[in-house]
Amino acid sequence: MDRRKFLTISLLSLPALIGSSSWQMSGMSGKAFVLKSGLSRFGVPTPFLGVNPNDLKLSSKDTMGKLSAFEYIGTQKTGPSLHAHLNQDEMFYVLEGSYIFQLGDEKQLLEAGDLIFLPRTIKHSWVQISDSGQMFYFLQPAGKMEEFFLKMTELSGKGSESEMKQANIDAGIINYGPPLSPSEKHIINERLTNGYVIRSGEGRFGEKTILNGRNQNDIKVSGKDTGSELSIFEYNGNEKGGPPLHIHHSQDEIFYISQGSYLFQCENEKYLLQKGDMIFLPRGVQHAFAQLSDTGKLLYFFQPSGKMEDYFRAVGNVEGNPTPEVGAKLFQDHDMQITGPPLEYL
Repeated sequence: MDRRKFLTISLLSLPALIGSSSWQMSGMSGKAFVLKSGLSRFGVPTPFLGVNPNDLKLSSKDTMGKLSAFEYIGTQKTGPSLHAHLNQDEMFYVLEGSYIFQLGDEKQLLEAGDLIFLPRTIKHSWVQISDSGQMFYFLQPAGKMEEFFLKMTELSGKGSESEMKQANIDAGIINYGPPLSPSEKHIINERLTNGYVIRSGEGRFGEKTILNGRNQNDIKVSGKDTGSELSIFEYNGNEKGGPPLHIHHSQDEIFYISQGSYLFQCENEKYLLQKGDMIFLPRGVQHAFAQLSDTGKLLYFFQPSGKMEDYFRAVGNVEGNPTPEVGAKLFQDHDMQITGPPLEYL
C-alpha cells in the first residue's frame, strides 16, 4: 500500500477523534488515552485564581500515585505564594513566555525551552513577567495536588481563611510568604545551590544525544534525580518518521506535542496529534509514532525511568541508522521489544 493511501485510511478511520476535542480508549487507570489541547484529564477545569487555565493532564490515578502533570496557561502576570511541598519534587518546563523562579533565596529567569527542578521541602515560587505564558509541570510523587486544586477552585472567592489553611495542610504545603512581584527588579543568581535549571537546547549532565545524526534528544530530568521513578526528555525532530512498533515491558510512556504534527499508533488504532495534544501509553501496549511535519518537538517521559536513558545514549553512539539486527538487540537489552515496522507517512 502506498504511503498516501495508508495515511488516508488511518485518518479517515478516526472521525470522532479528529472532529472532537477529546478521545479516550477507556478513561480508566492503566489504559491508553489521548487528551486534546485545552482539556483537563477528567473534564473538570481548575483555573489558577479563577482565570488562568491550570489543567490536569496526567492523574495520580493513571500512575498509581507516582506522578501527576499539569498544563498552565498564564493570562496574567501573577504566580503562587512562596511555599514548599513537604513530600514532592516539582518540575516546570516553559513552553512560552518568561518567568522568574525563586528557590530558597535564589532566583532564575526561565524562558521557552528551559526546565527547572525544585526539590521537596525547599521554599519556592514563580511569577510570570510576560503578558502571556505557558508551562507544563510535574509533581513527583503525585501527592494530593489534584485534590488541592479542586478544593481551591471550590473555595475561590468564598472560602474562609481556616478553610484555605486546611486545604494547604491536607496537600502537604507550607506557606512562607507572599507571591513574587512581576514589576520588582529581581536579582538573578548565576546558579542554584539546590535544584537545577536545564536551558533550552541543553541536556542534563551536559550530555547531548543526536538520533539518526539529525534529531536532538535531551534528558531534562534523570532517574538519578527522582529515585528512578521518572525520566523526562525533549525531542527536536528534523525529519519525518519515527521508531518501529514496540513495547515497553516495565514503563508507561507519555508524549506531549509542543510543535508539529504526529501520527501515533497504539495497538491497532491510529491517532493524529498536534500542538498541545497528549497521549498516555501504558506499559505492555505496542505503539509507535511518526512525525508528519518537517520539524517537530516532543516533551515525553517515562515512569519509572527504567533503562531508557542508557538506551538513548547507546543509540546516539551508533553512526547513522542502526541495522535491524543492531536495533532489535538495543531494544532487547533495554527491556523493550520490537513488534512491527515503523509507521508509514507522507
